[in-house]
Amino acid sequence: MVQAIQNLDEFAILLGIPKFVLTRYIFQADSFYKTFRIRKRSGRGYRIISAPSREMKGIQRWINVFILNKIPLPDECIGFRIEHSICDNASPHVKKDFVLHLDVEDFFPTITISRVIGLFKALGYPKEVAFGLGKLTTCQNKLPQGAPSSPSISNIICRKLDYRIRGYCAKRDWSYTRYCDDITISGMGHMPQNNFISEIIRNEGFKINSQKTNIMRRNTHQRVTGLVVNEGVNISKHRKKIWRAIFHQAHLKPDKFYHRRAELLGYIEFLKMVCPTESSIATYRGVIKQLDDVK
Repeated sequence: MVQAIQNLDEFAILLGIPKFVLTRYIFQADSFYKTFRIRKRSGRGYRIISAPSREMKGIQRWINVFILNKIPLPDECIGFRIEHSICDNASPHVKKDFVLHLDVEDFFPTITISRVIGLFKALGYPKEVAFGLGKLTTCQNKLPQGAPSSPSISNIICRKLDYRIRGYCAKRDWSYTRYCDDITISGMGHMPQNNFISEIIRNEGFKINSQKTNIMRRNTHQRVTGLVVNEGVNISKHRKKIWRAIFHQAHLKPDKFYHRRAELLGYIEFLKMVCPTESSIATYRGVIKQLDDVK
């Protein structure tokens, strides 16, 4: 059950701060963000990041723990959930004749403050409290990419979207998952006409990025959130080859790779998650031991 809050006085007590401090965070919310841009992985354009201050981030984490994380979500909603991973997002799409990938354009910025306030009202909060919660979790009147509360809010707002697409796919014996703004649908037989799916997405207030729409047939490399799903959830041969070369160089010259120890450990953990029986894991751990001996 979500945390009950009747007014801002009660909210301030729950947060352990004076009410005047809380109201400052609410009515001057935008001033508690640092906005910058980073280049997208595709290399095309930039992604705008709005990072909240330490104090604002603490309030947003409280909202996550005591409100947002209490809301049940559809099983098909995978991204940014505890004990869910990209493997869970990929596994329903293994050994399918087609895998359809859709990307929601400007996912977080599309979710406006009015939608966020409406969400908190729907959860039963009084108007004053819903407004405050909305201001505390948005920046420049939209959901900021960079705030810890944004993924949870987007998942809750997308519940109706998930239920509608799930119902549409279930009638056709297709599989559906959503990882944040990545929508994946797969099935047997002919590839789908996604007109109705696109209509559902538009009706729910979102827009598909047509440049990232991709239908992958069985005779191609079918990937879901970066993982290959043709015969099972796996890491691509190309990525494994790159890692193998890196660890080989680290084995030969451990003194030159010690500063990349955390990076190499990340590769091992990722490999363990996706391919836990991979024989190379033991070899890579041996390389890490070599790096530790350098120290």
